[in-house]
Amino acid sequence: MLKISFALIIALHGFIHFMGFAKAFRYGNITQITKQVSKPEGICWFITACLFIVALALLLVNKEWWTIVAIAAIILSQILIVTVWSDAKFGTIANIIILGVIIYYQLKYASSN
Repeated sequence: MLKISFALIIALHGFIHFMGFAKAFRYGNITQITKQVSKPEGICWFITACLFIVALALLLVNKEWWTIVAIAAIILSQILIVTVWSDAKFGTIANIIILGVIIYYQLKYASSN
């Protein structure tokens, strides 16, 4: 049950990053991000979303290196969140939760080997 809850957090956080991409390329009326997002930034939002989704898929198929992909996603995510801080600051909470689980997973995995 915890793995499913955690997977939902990753999925939701990943899909929210698609909003930055949609804002940059004017796909729909994205009012949740008030700052203009350039196309290069939009591509970064898209890449970050994809990294979270790939990390999620790797987690679900029990690949140990899902954490590496997730850490890359968290780093990019936090950089992007800072650029639109007033609109996306709560994304930091999701990043902290995901990072906390990664640290726990790594400590548990390291102690079992």
